[in-house]
Amino acid sequence: MTRPARNLSPDVEFRLSLSIVIFIAVAILLFAWLNIRENRQDSLDLLVTQGKAFTEALAEAADNSIRAEANIDYLTHLRYSEVLRSLDDIATDSPTDEQLSSLTRHHDVIALYICDLQGNVIASGRHDRNKNGLPAYVVEEAIALAENQEDEYSLLLEPGEGLSFDRHYYLEIANSLDRIYILEANADYYTEALRNTQIGFLAQRMAREKGVEYIIYHTPDGIIFSSRNTGPLLTIDSDPFLSSALEADSISHRLYTFQSEEVLELVRPFSSETDPFGLFRVGLSLDRYRSLSRSATLQTAIMSFALFGLLLTGFLYLGGRRKRRLLSQEHKQFKSIADTMFDQMRTGVVAVASDGTIELVNKAFESIVGKHDLYNKHFDKVITSDELTFEKLKQWSRQSDEVELTIEVDKIERTLVLSVSSFEIGREMSGVIAVVYDITKLKEFERQSARKERLSEMGDLAAGVAHEIRNPLNTISIAAQRLAVEFAPDESGDEFKSFTDQIRSETRRLNDIITRFLSLAREQMNKKKEIHLEELLSDAGRLFELQADEARIDLQIQSQPDLILYADPDQLRQAILNLFNNAVEALAGQRGTIRMEARKEQSVLLLSVDDSGPGIKQDDRNEIFQPYFTTKEAGTGLGLPMVHRIVTDMGGEVRVEDSDLGGARVVLLFPVEG
Repeated sequence: MTRPARNLSPDVEFRLSLSIVIFIAVAILLFAWLNIRENRQDSLDLLVTQGKAFTEALAEAADNSIRAEANIDYLTHLRYSEVLRSLDDIATDSPTDEQLSSLTRHHDVIALYICDLQGNVIASGRHDRNKNGLPAYVVEEAIALAENQEDEYSLLLEPGEGLSFDRHYYLEIANSLDRIYILEANADYYTEALRNTQIGFLAQRMAREKGVEYIIYHTPDGIIFSSRNTGPLLTIDSDPFLSSALEADSISHRLYTFQSEEVLELVRPFSSETDPFGLFRVGLSLDRYRSLSRSATLQTAIMSFALFGLLLTGFLYLGGRRKRRLLSQEHKQFKSIADTMFDQMRTGVVAVASDGTIELVNKAFESIVGKHDLYNKHFDKVITSDELTFEKLKQWSRQSDEVELTIEVDKIERTLVLSVSSFEIGREMSGVIAVVYDITKLKEFERQSARKERLSEMGDLAAGVAHEIRNPLNTISIAAQRLAVEFAPDESGDEFKSFTDQIRSETRRLNDIITRFLSLAREQMNKKKEIHLEELLSDAGRLFELQADEARIDLQIQSQPDLILYADPDQLRQAILNLFNNAVEALAGQRGTIRMEARKEQSVLLLSVDDSGPGIKQDDRNEIFQPYFTTKEAGTGLGLPMVHRIVTDMGGEVRVEDSDLGGARVVLLFPVEG
């Protein structure tokens, strides 16, 4: 038997919903936390990547700066060497001062000197009027060049002081190897070029980039240069991170507190031919990282709250939709059950609007009046009986008592009981509703019961009369016997004896007549015959088949073969009919099963009727055989007591049990031989 699914209680459903919401909230918070953490790490990784690229560019620029300085020196050497080559074009081996002065003007240099290998000036020419001559350190450099001629040339720089300019002294050994040429020139362009290509200048310029806090060139001996005032810093040997970075072959990074502010520091080893081996330390501001982190955190938080809001809204929507669907299903199920119960009711119901249109009708009413498809039709046009009209329904609705009437349906008289009342649904509809009971069979049963009661009374009267007659006969018989024995006369004894014998013979004959009369009366009231139960149940099944089909009842007949019972077949059929009707009423218009079975167990023959109805309560089983006791609203309380009387009159027994079909089982037990 299919059972409807059990719905959760509101409290349990609320707790379950709250648990799901909390779980979703925790999951979203965990997702947000992981996402924020990942965004922060990605932002830091991006900053590290940019910092490494910047530091690598700085190191590359420093290396290029060193190379640029070397190129400037080499280009200066080529220029000055080209000027000195013009001395070789002079025909004489000893140019005059005028020739040298002309060359200085032509090549835009300050002065030209020709010295011997001991640094003594042999000839000179100047472009200006300064007569100071060669500085002592230049002479010393000339002597050193003469002693080590493998160097070929030497370039000296003399910084200018005050308003003076920077000077270059270029020294080169002549091709004859017996003299030294010295060129004096303005070096401002040279120093300006060096200033624009030196590492310190480059670092200062790169430090102006946004987000760069400092650039430091740090060697084990100390700070070579810094883009800003660093204050006291730990030496490389005192800082484990810097010590490990000095030995590394790649860029290292860390979060470092510089002047009370946390920065991202990137460190790269650096070395060149002109500078000592050390570290480039670049400090990058974390403001952009923090800004990106805050922006990502805010976006994640907004997205998380939005996602949670969407999920919560969706959850609430789905919950509300589910409740609406459940309510709709329950409404449909309830309506289906109500419609089914309404159609399967054995009591007729009809609702007629104020204009006479039938607005509601069940199959029982259609069956009672012998009409079909009455819905939405005018009452008086489909119900043609003069005893049952819409006008009379309206009259009966104003009465409080039920109305009993007899109508003819398909040439068969039916006795009906009507309970009519008026109804009104807002301002849209009003009319009358009638509940109709078909009591035709009940009336027939009442008539049969009355006849049986009169017959029973007549039998009791006959038995009483016979008893009253039998008593005097017994007295007469006893008196005649005493007369024959105790009061026999001496004379005419044979005649006296014949007379008393005749009296006794006649009394015996009258007693036999009364006995046979009572026996005949008993046979008329309880005619015992040989009953084949298989045939009896088959006949009953054919009799009940139509009613079972109309009530959508599965009627099952089961019987062992060759079961014979000696009983009154009419009384037994009446008992089976009562049990069948009782089972039908127990199903209350629902689909179900009724099983009628006959079998033999040892010396007892059992005849049982089962149903799939609600069963009979244990407390009611001792009362159901009492006359007029019933658990049904329209029951009479006579069916089972009548069954009990019939069975007990036959010497049998009635039991009530639980059926495997789910309802009740009534078992009739009859003792048999063998």
